[in-house]
Amino acid sequence: MIWADSELHPTGIQQVTELGEIWSQAVAEGMMPLPGTVYTSPLRRCLKTTRLVLSGAFQQTGTPLEPRVKELLRERLTDHTCDRRSTRTWIAENYPDYDIEPSLTEKDELWRGDRWETDEEHVARKQQVLEDIFSTDKNAFLSLTIHSYALAAILAVVGAPAFRVREGTTVALLVKAEAAGAL
Repeated sequence: MIWADSELHPTGIQQVTELGEIWSQAVAEGMMPLPGTVYTSPLRRCLKTTRLVLSGAFQQTGTPLEPRVKELLRERLTDHTCDRRSTRTWIAENYPDYDIEPSLTEKDELWRGDRWETDEEHVARKQQVLEDIFSTDKNAFLSLTIHSYALAAILAVVGAPAFRVREGTTVALLVKAEAAGAL
């Protein structure tokens, strides 16, 4: 069986729909600001999660939801076909309101069926994407729709304690990004 770029399971759809209701209520009651920029992994399950979690909060404020698709936000690369992403064309056709970064290739050039990305490689990839985001995005409040192992790698990058999260969970993480001095 091939399970390429797996979809959300019905249980996952229920979880993120409930999470979307929490986000909508928190934004409506002024308990949480609307993210200035929304970033998402290009894998189907994150693309859909982004829409289900945040569309209600954005709609109620009259703000368009225009997530930015970032290749390097994706899950740790394994030999599992669920980690192989769909084509750029498929993403554009199914999520036309999403801003796909120009460097995202038509076919998945990162996934290989014969190797796993090491923890060190995954953390380095997350370091690279965070540097890109923090060097170009001036918004103070950002949203990243990512996978559990991707979150673990980001925690390693920012020096936060490691922990595992359940599916359909929001994690608030305060990060102060500063430009590195010249060497």
